[in-house]
Amino acid sequence: MKKNIQLGIFGLLSILIIIGCKKEPDSPPITKLEDNAILTIDSLRNWQMSVGGPILIEEELSVFGYIVMDESNGNVYKNLYLQDESAAINVRFTASTDLIVGDYVRISLKGATLNEFAGVIQLDGIDETKSAVVQSKDNTIEPIVLTIDQIDLSIHESKLIKLENVQFKISELNKTYADAINQSSQNRYFEDFEGNTLYIRTSGFADFAGDSLPKGSGSMICIVSEYNGDLQLILRSPEEVNMEAPRGPGEFLTKDFDDSDLLSGGWSVAQVTGAFTWEIGTLGSWVDKPYAVISNYDGTNHATESWLISPSMNLSSSASATLSFDNACNYGGDILKVLISTDYTGTGDPNAATWTELSATWSTGTFDFVNSGIIDLNAFLAANVHLAFKYTGSDASGRTWEIDNIIING
Repeated sequence: MKKNIQLGIFGLLSILIIIGCKKEPDSPPITKLEDNAILTIDSLRNWQMSVGGPILIEEELSVFGYIVMDESNGNVYKNLYLQDESAAINVRFTASTDLIVGDYVRISLKGATLNEFAGVIQLDGIDETKSAVVQSKDNTIEPIVLTIDQIDLSIHESKLIKLENVQFKISELNKTYADAINQSSQNRYFEDFEGNTLYIRTSGFADFAGDSLPKGSGSMICIVSEYNGDLQLILRSPEEVNMEAPRGPGEFLTKDFDDSDLLSGGWSVAQVTGAFTWEIGTLGSWVDKPYAVISNYDGTNHATESWLISPSMNLSSSASATLSFDNACNYGGDILKVLISTDYTGTGDPNAATWTELSATWSTGTFDFVNSGIIDLNAFLAANVHLAFKYTGSDASGRTWEIDNIIING
């Protein structure tokens, strides 16, 4: 753009100096590109897939698109996601960038590499200072509303999407998005009301890595990605996770102890009698596969009452619910009891609450695991439901009991 300049003496002198040095004036910036020099993101993706390997772009080509995810919160680094009307692509820069969501940018492709990493098509080696020009700012890009089973990597890879009627799985509750202390990336699994599951992957360097996962249900906006054929989603911001509604149908509870943490997911132990309590075991036929175990024997038996209790579950919105679990035992003593309550407060002596014993198939010994069978919970579709495994042993006897793969579906 030309500016009107009031020329004074110093201005005239400057002109004379420039003329005297015989320097050519700078060429004006290119204001228009030839049509064949502009590529859509879809054409870039097709180009890479047709070649099947790295492509060093040596032509004067450009691509235009909207930034739909930036690196401002640390969930990605030196990475952006660019989307146009045709498709979307992951763009990798040589350094951290100042580009933000809503910027409409032109990227010069000469010198960049069109490549694929772990299944994701990428533009790599982009120098923001030399190759990226913001055309406009503060643009709004609406996400595509999909269900989990509608996500298709061949169509939606790197695109901005929105999922509705989803919730994090019960086993993920009381966790954070990632490991902020050790700055370790983590996968967090969620489900929809139809039972489809997927996960989001969050960097341990994200500024929200230490935030707790929401416990309700609702919607989530994210970027579609992949890792070696494994579909995964990436959050732009926890503010785009709106899960304030009550939990809906789905897997209400799962506990497989594979994290070797007896109390993860909100489980608790209520010790009523004695010092022998529930713990994690890995011995026997399920070597290296953790489970919950309890015994009252250390050379002699001891009077014991110990409860392993689930977190509170809201089953009130479900039309039905079922329970199943695996169990094994050995030696002589009382049968383990599986109980359910709708008035337990979650703390204190469980005997002060009302519990109903459920009928299950129990192991007969020799540490052989058997499945409990599908146990009907339709009589307990309440807002505050606790499940418990009650162990008792005496000074004269006591079995060793092992529990694994506890699942409540609704």
